[in-house]
Amino acid sequence: MSAPAGNMSAVHRDRLPRKMIRADVAGAVRDELVRDPAAIPDLPRVAAALFLSVRTLSRRLNAEGTSFRALVDDVRRSRSEHLLGRTRMTTEQIAARLGYAESASFIRAFRRWNGCPPQEFRSRGGQLPGRASALARAVRPR
Repeated sequence: MSAPAGNMSAVHRDRLPRKMIRADVAGAVRDELVRDPAAIPDLPRVAAALFLSVRTLSRRLNAEGTSFRALVDDVRRSRSEHLLGRTRMTTEQIAARLGYAESASFIRAFRRWNGCPPQEFRSRGGQLPGRASALARAVRPR
């Protein structure tokens, strides 16, 4: 016997959010990673926040073509560029804020992400090597 139409839609509405979360686990993980600007949570903490086991979270991210490590790197890259470009924090302070035990590890990662060390990025006013600012491109004669 089938359920009344009113009950069916309520059942589907209840299931919709879970399906949406499953469809974009990477987005939910990214939201958790950026929730606290002072710290980046580890995999077990993010998994718990999403009510998933570590293994299930890893499997779902893999199914979406990414990994927890890749998402953390992306958040660290973005946050490091913001902090270098908009604050006076030292490289050591930024490394600590991003969860690096040593500033040397942060400097190597930054160079891998951007092709230059953090101090060079900062001295260029937050511009990456080989990339003119949007303003410079807009005013450059053609």
